Parts: sequence; C-alpha cells; structure tokens
Amino acid sequence: MKLEISAEFEDAIDQMEHSQDHLFITGKAGAGKSTLLDYYCQHSQKNPVVLAPTGVAALNVKGQTIHSFFNFYIDVTVEKIVNKEIEPYAKRLYKKLKTIIIDEVSMVRADLLDCVDAFLRLYGPDEYEPFGGVQMIFVGDLYQLPPVVTQDERHIFKTHYESPFFFSAHVFKEISFKCIELTKIYRQKDEHFVTLLN
Repeated sequence: MKLEISAEFEDAIDQMEHSQDHLFITGKAGAGKSTLLDYYCQHSQKNPVVLAPTGVAALNVKGQTIHSFFNFYIDVTVEKIVNKEIEPYAKRLYKKLKTIIIDEVSMVRADLLDCVDAFLRLYGPDEYEPFGGVQMIFVGDLYQLPPVVTQDERHIFKTHYESPFFFSAHVFKEISFKCIELTKIYRQKDEHFVTLLN
C-alpha cells in the first residue's frame, strides 16, 4: 500500500528533520502517528533513536525502552544520575545523538523525563543545554494510557510535580515544545465507527 503523504505529514516531517525544535506529535487513534514515525525513521538523515516506556511499545516501533537505552534501574532518580550512581554503557554513543523520539509518551512520567534530561546533560552533546542539546520528539495521545503511579509514589507528585504526565517535568520550565496535531483518520473509513472511537 502506497503511503499518502498529506500536508500534515509533510509539515511534521519538515519540522522533525529540518529544525532542532522539541515537538509533541499527537492525534486521535488512527491518525497515522505510528505510520509517520516509521516513515520518518526510514528517511531521516539524523539517525534518530526511538524509545518507548514499555517493552511492547518499544517492539511496536522497532525501538528500545527508555530504561534499557539509558541503563536506568527501576528506582532511578535525578539525584542518582547526578551522583553518577547510574552510568552509561557507552559514553561516545550519547555524545553523537541528534534526535530522540519517545513514542507512547502519555505513559511517561514527569520524573522519568527529568531523569532523561539529567542524564543527557551529563553525557549528551552539550552539557549546558536541556536534554544535552538533543532534539526531543514526543509522540502519543494523552487520552490513551496515563503514567503508572503507585500508592507509595503519589506523595511525590503531590509535593514535587503538578501532575505525573511528561509535560509536568521540571525541564519544561526552561524550554517549550511545539505541538503538531494529526487530524486525518486513516485507519478507519466508517465515519460512525471513527466517531465512536473518538
């Protein structure tokens, strides 16, 4: 099946490939987020790294989990990274990064994203820039699965973060991201079923 490159897709690909802007690509179920991601990864000159919060999500996008890529343990914290209790497998790899894509970002917690920021400031291309100077592209639908917060962890989000969602990470006090919403539904042609899905 030939991929239909819509104006939305062209705009998203242009911003992903030809800017250093941090992006949030969203859209309803069937809007082509995964298709766009797959197309971009096949054609990009930036050699993007694709990550996801769970093993199943990572398999779906032919990527790795956030934890495995950064050598994070389950109980990772910003303090542990800054104190170098958690170190990278290969420091040279992170110095060469240009773009990181995180799929299913609705499931990524704010504290985990701050850990990614702290890690990349230590080991990424530019220690003086948020996320180490690496372009971050977040992909997902915030109406889908939310971050998992256990009963014991709820106090962290009541006292340290506005919400558990990725966009409440402290790093976003220093930077912002552009939002790109895909609106055309590709997966279903039945208008009544599309309305029910939404």
